Amino acid sequence: MKNDILLKQLAAFRHNTLSAVEGLTEEEADFVPEGFNNNIRWNLGHIFLDQYDWLYHKIREDHPAPIHYRELFGYGTKPENWQRTPPTLQELRHRLMEQVQVIGEQFGHRLDQELDEPTELGMNTFAEVLPRTFYHEGLHLGTILSIKKAIHLQKQTQTK
Repeated sequence: MKNDILLKQLAAFRHNTLSAVEGLTEEEADFVPEGFNNNIRWNLGHIFLDQYDWLYHKIREDHPAPIHYRELFGYGTKPENWQRTPPTLQELRHRLMEQVQVIGEQFGHRLDQELDEPTELGMNTFAEVLPRTFYHEGLHLGTILSIKKAIHLQKQTQTK
């Protein structure tokens, strides 16, 4: 029962994230407002990569994220340092939607499985790790919403 709830929460939280970026242009996704280090595209890629990192790292299984996503969206990266073209918004949205299904298939039956070693936060199972990824996604969703607000304010200023 608990596991079903976690997977339903994953789907609901991901729906919220994807709804927040619906209708954005590629240009808007790349805008880095003053006071921010990253853009909406980076935040989406980072959400995607981080969730897989937390689920796959402690079991040492291959991770389904493209290898070059680490240099684009890994911790400490920034769009200003990108050496390659990032994925389109459509690709990121697709990967984020697909990730919900992949996690359900790959981890849904083993959420209570013990990790090879506990995380630095003392989490011992996938069921304990998954809510941490929800928290992380929520933080980045807040950033995405703040960037969208900055985009809106910039457009208002330009039309005056």
